[in-house]
Amino acid sequence: MKNRLALMMAAGVGLLAGAASAHDFFLIPERFVGPSNRPLIVHATSSSDFPALNVGSPRSRIAQVRAMVAGEPAAVTVEAQTGQSLRLSVAGADAGMAVVALETIWGESNWRPEQVETYLDEHPFKAEDVSTVHGLLPEGATLQIRSRRLAKTLVCFEVCSPTATTPAGLEVEFLPEFDTGRSSPGAFQLVRKGQPLAGYPVVVRFGQDERRELLTDGQGRVQLPEGVTGPVMMVAATLDRPNEPGGRFITNNASLTFDASAGSGQ
Repeated sequence: MKNRLALMMAAGVGLLAGAASAHDFFLIPERFVGPSNRPLIVHATSSSDFPALNVGSPRSRIAQVRAMVAGEPAAVTVEAQTGQSLRLSVAGADAGMAVVALETIWGESNWRPEQVETYLDEHPFKAEDVSTVHGLLPEGATLQIRSRRLAKTLVCFEVCSPTATTPAGLEVEFLPEFDTGRSSPGAFQLVRKGQPLAGYPVVVRFGQDERRELLTDGQGRVQLPEGVTGPVMMVAATLDRPNEPGGRFITNNASLTFDASAGSGQ
């Protein structure tokens, strides 16, 4: 069954500064494989304890959410917000792999001088970009940030038959790559506006607070470490200098979640 594209737009205030900024923002389904012709529930949450839910984002912080199932647009409904997540319902399809993508609105935060290094350490920024911050930010100055969250998840109706890897329309995102006969990706390309991001740090989170730190190659690619199974999250972030002297640094925080199954495609 083919579903029409649903695009949810909302206006609201920016993301708040504070301890929640240390949390990763991600999408996590209630189940990675669900029955066909029934909606799949995906949770949008911020959490330092992946894949556990922690803090739900209000509807007002969602700029857009969309889904593709087996390469075709699918309807997404933003449902009730709880204390731990914002529920998304992806319309039921006959069968196939779905890519669900969510983008938040831009938000602003301010980090006091004693918080600057903590903020920079908590995000997988490129070393050269961190050096730029140190070079441009006067000693004892507040770090002003303009940021947004860009999250994707791979979830399946009945079967996990991968379709062609195409961007979901996020400025920064991971493009999964599948080996023949495999139902979960083994490699990823990090892109910005469709162009590969070479030499970028990537954090892989899985298991009971397990994490690996990787670096993309010249084509923006990384391989999933051997032995990683179950729910997995990839995290990357860009950090751009202000558009004008004394302005805000700009960040895009991207995540991708999926199930690293050991089985083959169905």
